Amino acid sequence: MKIINFKNKVSGESGMISAVTIVTLFVFSILLAVWQILYNQGSNLVSGVPVFLPLVQAVLLLLVIVFGVLLYNVRYKSILSQDVMGMTDQGVQLSFSNTENFLGAAAGGIIRLNSLFEVEYINTAALTIIGAKGSNVRGESIYRLITNYNSKSGHFILKDALEKQFERETTPSEFNEITLLNLEGEKRYLKLKTAPVQNNNGNIDYVILIIQDLTEEKQKMNRLYRQASVDSLTGLKNRHSFQQSLDELLAKAIGGTERHVLCYMDLDHFKVVNDVCGHAAGDELLKQIADIFSKSVRSSDTLARVGGDEFAILLPQCEIETSKRICNRIIEDIHNYRFTWQQNSFSIGVSIGALEFDSKCRVSDRSDLMIRVDQACYKAKQNGRNQLYIEDLKRVLAQSGNKRAQEEESWDQSINQALKDDQFVLFIQPIICLDKTNSCDNDQYEVLVRMKHRGELLSPGSFLPSADRLGLMSSIDRWVVSKTVETIATNDKGQIKQRGNLFTINIAADTVLDTSFVPFVEALLNDKKVDPALLCFEISESVALANFAETQKILKQLSELGCSGSLDDFGSGFSSLNYLRDLTLRYLKIDGSFIRNMSKNRIDAAMVEGVNKVGQVMNLQTIAELVENEITVKLLQKMGVDYAQGYHCGKPFPMSHIYSHQLANNSPQLLLDEA
Repeated sequence: MKIINFKNKVSGESGMISAVTIVTLFVFSILLAVWQILYNQGSNLVSGVPVFLPLVQAVLLLLVIVFGVLLYNVRYKSILSQDVMGMTDQGVQLSFSNTENFLGAAAGGIIRLNSLFEVEYINTAALTIIGAKGSNVRGESIYRLITNYNSKSGHFILKDALEKQFERETTPSEFNEITLLNLEGEKRYLKLKTAPVQNNNGNIDYVILIIQDLTEEKQKMNRLYRQASVDSLTGLKNRHSFQQSLDELLAKAIGGTERHVLCYMDLDHFKVVNDVCGHAAGDELLKQIADIFSKSVRSSDTLARVGGDEFAILLPQCEIETSKRICNRIIEDIHNYRFTWQQNSFSIGVSIGALEFDSKCRVSDRSDLMIRVDQACYKAKQNGRNQLYIEDLKRVLAQSGNKRAQEEESWDQSINQALKDDQFVLFIQPIICLDKTNSCDNDQYEVLVRMKHRGELLSPGSFLPSADRLGLMSSIDRWVVSKTVETIATNDKGQIKQRGNLFTINIAADTVLDTSFVPFVEALLNDKKVDPALLCFEISESVALANFAETQKILKQLSELGCSGSLDDFGSGFSSLNYLRDLTLRYLKIDGSFIRNMSKNRIDAAMVEGVNKVGQVMNLQTIAELVENEITVKLLQKMGVDYAQGYHCGKPFPMSHIYSHQLANNSPQLLLDEA
């Protein structure tokens, strides 16, 4: 960046002013003297006065004026040179100030680095963030001040980015959320941006590092997550969080060979303590029991309080014999434990039901598993309490199985026949724009599938669980994509592109793992001549977490194709926060379990607001699902959520009707205006 030499410029300009002024005054004086001589020759009032006297007067006047001009010019140069030299000394700061204003980061941390990655300038905010407030860190290496290690790639990601910037990489680099340990030993969460500054020769003079501190927001999100996912009494996971963990394990188990164990525990004689000593004693008992349970399980296990005096354990990759030892140790520890309250002593017991499951059991439904393990716990109580009952899931499925197996076989035939005969029907549900002042990117619809079966139109919940167990989801997903693209190509006469529609299609775990899916989509779009920007592919958070590498890959490939990506049910796990920045996404769909009760539950409302802020920080548009009333719509609008979906916003209707008169009744914007 070029700094002007103001001193030389002022000197040259002042000299030019002096010369021009003197010449001008000299010419003016000569003309004045000549005029006076000519005038006096014709005047009787000045008879007897020498003719040359006016000329002498003019010369004297000229000398006085010239002396005054020179004196003023010397003083002018002295004062102005002092000011400009001060400006020249601060030229770097002036230049950098312009850069700072240009980047618009005055409120955040700003650091200027030279080509040796040394600090040349750092503002107060940045000093505070790196834990060096009041210290002089100029000349220090940025790598000593900010230590961020990317364990996935084995490199310092900041170092890689800065080196690229000085290698003529003029595009700014941005990191949405990185973690560092500052000089005071504090863990900070930051958003970083590196902006190179070129000189007139096109070389990089220095790089500006802009820092936004996300620590407070991250801590708030963690507190909200803890409130929503942790049992406030015992500190264990709550039922909702436990179910999320089970969902993730079930998604991961598909096609795998590992065995897992689910345990359900019910305290014996807990009611006696509550009745005799009151609820305060009961609460204290539960906390102490939770501590005993925590000492018995493995670090990889998930322990939760799922009811009043009911607990559950999820043991991933665990043989049944290992689970027996863990459960029997728990039973023994509880049997030997005595609870004392105000001179009252109580013996407590625990009944445990357990079952082993794997992918061969064809159980992918969490509710089904929870019902069966609860029944196993009930059998343990029936057998005399304070003992373990292990349910043989394969035997149970076999017994209930002739009928169940026949049903599964029937579903297998029905679904395959429906695929063959095009017995599926596409429905779409509007996703409305919540911002009435600014138009949203597009009108959105989620694509849903129904199946014709024995004269009825079945909802997805009736046949998709069986399709998932039977390994047919990938085929159904392909059918949905094919028919969606075909419907667009057949009906579109420019309306879709003009309206900016977007159709969101859910894809299952099997499809995420299918490496031939993206080439299939690309070939289909090319064949039907449909714009890829009209499609958005949605993956649930549980599937994404269970298959992260595959999810990352398929979303990136679909984005390169021109399609959008969306993460469904976000917020139910929250462990995905660390991975969210690594996924190529455009939309974040907030878990409906928080939306449904947010008008009555402050924690749910806080969770929704927190998730929405995460989306805003990462430049993602947010969608709230399961919106069922106008109060919820108003709350979402106040929070700044971008879109809403639910029966209050619009019921599903056949996709084939999108261009008929029903379009007016289902237009997302019309629905919002009517609401």
